[in-house]
Amino acid sequence: MVALPDNLNSYTQDRLERDRKPARCAVTRAIKMGAGTALLLAALGIWAVPAGDAAMQLIKLFFSLVMLGVGLGLMSSLDTDEALPEVHVDPVNRQLRVISTDDCGGPRLKGVYGLDNLSNVSLEGNTLTAFDAAGEQVLSIPVSDAETEQALREVCPQVA
Repeated sequence: MVALPDNLNSYTQDRLERDRKPARCAVTRAIKMGAGTALLLAALGIWAVPAGDAAMQLIKLFFSLVMLGVGLGLMSSLDTDEALPEVHVDPVNRQLRVISTDDCGGPRLKGVYGLDNLSNVSLEGNTLTAFDAAGEQVLSIPVSDAETEQALREVCPQVA
């Protein structure tokens, strides 16, 4: 049995809305993969038919380059693993939330960690690195500006 609170917070509401997306996301990925593969094979297969003159070869070259470019664009859009996770620091609840993106590009709550429960938090070389109580690395992300760095040092007194 599952009991939901009377007033859903934004994370619960987002979670309920995102749970409806995976089927549509899988179909979209499959269509992109199928269309990309078909275009790449067609870009190569167009050269299996002999061309009569130089003008026809130029037309075939143009179409094969267009199909190759669009096919590679569709196939490269499938790789979304390189996005850095978002980190939300909640100073009121003393929590650190790590939010990553799923295959559809939607946000996913990866983990919620208490700021007091983190064993080692370091901010060296413009990189924020945090470890949980078990010694496992929770996150490692670059910090781009001095204002963010100062705010993190104020919220987390254990930052080295």
